[in-house]
Amino acid sequence: MKTAIIFTSKHGTTAKVTQMIAARLTGNQVSVINLKKDKIPDINLFDGIILGTSIYAGTSSKTMQRFCKENIEALKRKRPALFVCGMELDETKQQQELSNAYPQELYEYAVAGCFAGGEFQFEKMNFFERAIIKRIAKTDKSVSQIKKDGIDRLVTEYEKGKVME
Repeated sequence: MKTAIIFTSKHGTTAKVTQMIAARLTGNQVSVINLKKDKIPDINLFDGIILGTSIYAGTSSKTMQRFCKENIEALKRKRPALFVCGMELDETKQQQELSNAYPQELYEYAVAGCFAGGEFQFEKMNFFERAIIKRIAKTDKSVSQIKKDGIDRLVTEYEKGKVME
């Protein structure tokens, strides 16, 4: 099966999670596509699509939002799986961020979904971003909270084609 993992990443965490997902997909020919850097191939060439975006202040990437809106019908036909990267700690809010990151119409067609956790990478943040994180998250250190178990579950559900609840 030909799978495209299409993502956007600001500081690199979503790109890292994308690579983790690609490495776990078995029996798939995987293409990794960064919406901000790569030419977008015809998505009709793929059997399945996995979409990933980062969440900042509860909002997903405008680049991903635009891509989904422009390709909604084709994406719905491709067994989509969806993931987001963020640092929200509350599980209810994590699920809300996942469902709000993508058009509801697409979310309903998803065979898998995952809040993959995230990272604070202070060395990649600008002064303004660091100041906000220090104030809100009460930390001034880089932190990684990537959820490997959630990523494993996403891959398993994607490969089985389960309908996401």
